[in-house]
Amino acid sequence: MTFWTTYPQLAKQLDIVHDTMTGAIKVKNPQTQQAILSLLASGGKMLRPAYLLLFSNFTTLDEDKKIALASSIELLHTATLIHDDIIDKAETRRGVPTISHLYGNEVAVYAGDYLFITVFKLMIKHALDMSNLSKRIDAMETVLNGELGQMNLRFNTKQTISDYIENISGKTAELFAQACAASLFADGQMILAKRAYDIGLNIGIAFQIMDDYLDYTAKSQTFGKPVLTDIKQGIYSAPVLFAIAADTKVAELLAQEAYDQIFTIIHETDALDKTYALAKKHTDIALKLIHKLPDNPVKSDIYMITKTLLERQL
Repeated sequence: MTFWTTYPQLAKQLDIVHDTMTGAIKVKNPQTQQAILSLLASGGKMLRPAYLLLFSNFTTLDEDKKIALASSIELLHTATLIHDDIIDKAETRRGVPTISHLYGNEVAVYAGDYLFITVFKLMIKHALDMSNLSKRIDAMETVLNGELGQMNLRFNTKQTISDYIENISGKTAELFAQACAASLFADGQMILAKRAYDIGLNIGIAFQIMDDYLDYTAKSQTFGKPVLTDIKQGIYSAPVLFAIAADTKVAELLAQEAYDQIFTIIHETDALDKTYALAKKHTDIALKLIHKLPDNPVKSDIYMITKTLLERQL
């Protein structure tokens, strides 16, 4: 887990989270079991459980509850990835073949469904109350609405940056927000939980914007997914929307599927600069809110990790 080498205590906790997740996977169908375990072992950054564990240092929760919450948020995230890959017909994720590509859509659907169930079984097992279960359900609904909003705007060149922010707030940022706030909600610290939620929401928005930025600046093999995947599916991220605003030809080129020309325009205009500036804006909002957190040794870790995400290359 090289991303966390400078945070050894957190790295140890994340290893326990990984073991907890894999230990919770007990599927009767061997192919589905192997598909899930392979994805869990494929090297995701585990940012969401990391944030959950960091923010849990502001609580009095037992360690097993912290681990259960962290595991549940990562399993929920993984389930959404599996279903996303089916819809997107994606062949790779994190640089390795997707479950749907390796095993087919049938196994992938079952794998994603099983992980949704495992989220709730984990929380019940560790005596997390109904309010926590309700928040996982609310999170699932928010993520789904973000995906549906994005689907409604496919191939729509009239959509705005505000539309884009609204959709990524659901499909990506909600789970970051839940990760930051969940332990505090579970501990009954509602005011601090709301601040943590806002921190996570802005971290998640900035994270998705940087993902979209890197789609046009990182090599496919470095970033772990084929370049231009989204644009070919009619999903217009910030670089594309800024390019449309900068050059009236882009909308017509999209209709013609002239992706190489669009790629060139994105690089020749200020589209990427504006995309990075938008990510920095939301990162800065998060950092200012982090400054307002109570004094705690992990506060500086939360700050530095959040700042690092803006500077990442993959």
